[in-house]
Amino acid sequence: GAPSLLGRSDAISGQELAVKRTVDLNAAAASNSAVNCVAWHPNGQLALTAGFDKTLRLFRVDGTRNTLLQSVHLPKLQVASAAFSSDGARAFACGRGRQWACVDLHSGRATMMPPLPGREEAGYREVVLSPDGATIALLCDSGALLLLSQKSRTLLATLQPSEPTARFGGCQCVAYSPDGALLFASGGGNGRVQVWDVRRRVCVHTWHDASGVRTTRIALSPDGRYVATGSDAGVVALYETAAVVAGGEPKALKEFMNVRTAITALAFNHSSELLAFASKYAKASMRVAHLATRRVYPNWPTSKTPLKYVQSFAFSPASGYLSFGNDKGAALLYRLNHFEAA
Repeated sequence: GAPSLLGRSDAISGQELAVKRTVDLNAAAASNSAVNCVAWHPNGQLALTAGFDKTLRLFRVDGTRNTLLQSVHLPKLQVASAAFSSDGARAFACGRGRQWACVDLHSGRATMMPPLPGREEAGYREVVLSPDGATIALLCDSGALLLLSQKSRTLLATLQPSEPTARFGGCQCVAYSPDGALLFASGGGNGRVQVWDVRRRVCVHTWHDASGVRTTRIALSPDGRYVATGSDAGVVALYETAAVVAGGEPKALKEFMNVRTAITALAFNHSSELLAFASKYAKASMRVAHLATRRVYPNWPTSKTPLKYVQSFAFSPASGYLSFGNDKGAALLYRLNHFEAA
């Protein structure tokens, strides 16, 4: 049937982004370190911040007060990455530390996960949860890519081995398809990206993103139409998913060259109309692109937008908000007026 227009305006104009700053997401409790991750609960009313200060903070977001609901201290875990499960019952966190954490949001208790059998990981780069609630992709500092069960938290497969000595060794970043059936993983030089069939645990296709030596971020649009990549050169490339999975080497529909340093954050909004990207290596290195016109919004951010060094960002589930974690411990919050619901 026709796509539902509930919860979103008619097609967004590419002329200018209607954006307004509100009270910082974490005004009630700023971080004592850079905000390495900002994540939204599926209900759109809660959000978390986390970083190297070993604390995961949970806020109720209303744009006026943003009350702190809970502060969960993870004594041995400098958090690099955190995410909510798709059912909203748990949050997972990993980072500089041999253990990773699962936080039960109902009880507020954190369980530290013991090292996985047969694996001596010193730390983890990122935790990515499948949209269908079945699996977890865990990126290790060693470059290994592990696939775990979300329910039992046990190891299902090692999709890429450790490559600690190779210059661009091992896995750099991953992203699930919207249905959770495929996992896109970059690793190695020449922008190599592998496409994994999650259920069968086999690599079904390998292709190369030509926009840089190393693909540092991957994102898939929620409507399944697009794959976006970010490279070490700061280039963001947009591909058609159909062309990527068809085999052969896909040609980019568009390359955005607005950022000059490696892309460290990349995401589509829920309606697949906007694509945002950022680099933490340069000040205010963040842009929002309008997909229908394939142009970056010229009106925002401006030279006065106080983004500082953007470490992380996230659209809320219905795109009403866009939040940025920066190097100063703040999580800035902006209202996107194109969308009614949070």
